[in-house]
Amino acid sequence: MADSTRITVLISGSGSNLQAIINACNTAALPSTKIVRVISDRKDAYGLKRAEAAQIPTRYHGVLPYKKKYPDSSENPQWQEARRAYDADLAQLVLADKPEIMVCAGFMRIVSTAFLYPLKSSKVPIINLHPSLHGDLVGANCIKMAWEEFQAGKRTKTGIMIHYVIAEVDMGEPIVQEEFGMDGLQTLGELEERVHMHEHGLIVRGTKIAIEALKKDGKA
Repeated sequence: MADSTRITVLISGSGSNLQAIINACNTAALPSTKIVRVISDRKDAYGLKRAEAAQIPTRYHGVLPYKKKYPDSSENPQWQEARRAYDADLAQLVLADKPEIMVCAGFMRIVSTAFLYPLKSSKVPIINLHPSLHGDLVGANCIKMAWEEFQAGKRTKTGIMIHYVIAEVDMGEPIVQEEFGMDGLQTLGELEERVHMHEHGLIVRGTKIAIEALKKDGKA
């Protein structure tokens, strides 16, 4: 395991995509890999239990203490003092484990440069799963937006991508994308299920591609 690529995963919820990565580690899908820690911004995230079941160290890093300490004056999350303090501490938590890659698998918070710059300086790439194709829909409600456009007859397809994280939300360079049709869907819930079905495979593929790029550059 000494040569295993070290992965840290950020989550906020059930952790089904985390589970896909856990299952893939040290298989042909993700050879010579090790998740060194799972960090959640929500104490009750079921993904923490998934990690514990796999004997992976976990950490809860909640934002509430920061909101109490730093009343926000800016509407832009990138510049809120509480968010930047939270992100700066999150970066140090991540870097303490010396990961070689950071995977956001359903992490529902926008990260600021207070998080991005320390990881960039340490040459730790950050990748994210986003439920839309690059340049199509951005933000947290992409599945709902795609559904509403489908209902209005404005689209017949949607997709998902794994991309590198930059300061501009959901606009980083795509690593891998997958488009699929929406025909036959009757409810928003059915679309969500279809999206999640594709996500579990794509997050593993995207992680593998990003790790291969690291090795090619001599960073892992």
